[in-house]
Amino acid sequence: PPQFAAMYVPSSRRRWLLSQTVAVPMSLKYAPRTLDFVFGPQAMTPDYPIAGGGMAGLRPAHYYATVTDFVAIGDTLPPYEARYGAIGVPVGVIFGTADRVLDYRINGLAMAEKLRDVEIETLDGIGHMPQFVAPERVEAFVRKIAGRAFV
Repeated sequence: PPQFAAMYVPSSRRRWLLSQTVAVPMSLKYAPRTLDFVFGPQAMTPDYPIAGGGMAGLRPAHYYATVTDFVAIGDTLPPYEARYGAIGVPVGVIFGTADRVLDYRINGLAMAEKLRDVEIETLDGIGHMPQFVAPERVEAFVRKIAGRAFV
């Protein structure tokens, strides 16, 4: 999404410099807006910063690794996608239909065409963080897929 355009920093030297200087202060400054976008339309859960690991993202090394992954995904994801058909275990994908980060139709439903044994579940009105805002439903889904995998 355009909201993450600032994370596209192709130069590893520049990523490192940003990670060691302004990345953490800027992350703190924009945290309310970022978290609203990522969690929306639901509110961030009160336990996310500590129990959910949100504060762990406020480390220079985390910024550097995340931005490095963001830059690399354009080159690294297509070879992985090409091998989806080789996956021999049940796969479960869960998406919120109101996810602002990943569109469930593009990033979820399209997987049904690429995987033999995939179950896709959508949670109506839920955003990008169902594991925090609908944990019971996510747990039930994980248990269901695990049950299929370990029969």
